[in-house]
Amino acid sequence: MYEGNPVDLQMGKVISADGIFDDSTRRCRVYKYDLEEDYIYLELKEDNLTAISLDAKYRCYISTRTELLYCTGVVKERYRSEDKSIIRFRIENGFYNANEGQNVMKRA
Repeated sequence: MYEGNPVDLQMGKVISADGIFDDSTRRCRVYKYDLEEDYIYLELKEDNLTAISLDAKYRCYISTRTELLYCTGVVKERYRSEDKSIIRFRIENGFYNANEGQNVMKRA
C-alpha cells in the first residue's frame, strides 16, 4: 500500500531508564506494509542499524503523492537482508494526516 514511499523516522521518547534520546531524523523508505499484523518494514537509507533503538517510541512520517501521514510505534526488530538494512516497525493506533491531525485509518 505504501511500498516505495519515503519515510522520516524520529524518536519520540525513550522507554528504557538508561536509554539515550536521539533527536536525529532517519531517512527510510517503505519496503513492505503488513496490514494484518500492523507492521511496516522500512529500509534504512543512511546510518547503521545500531543507531535505531529497540527501547524507544518513534514517530514515522510517510510522504505519499497527495499527503503526509504519520503513525507512532516501536521498532521490534532490525536486521540486514541482502544489501539492505531493514527495520520492523509496529504501528500503534493507526495513521494520521500530519497536516490536519485527523485520523486517516484506524484499526480495532
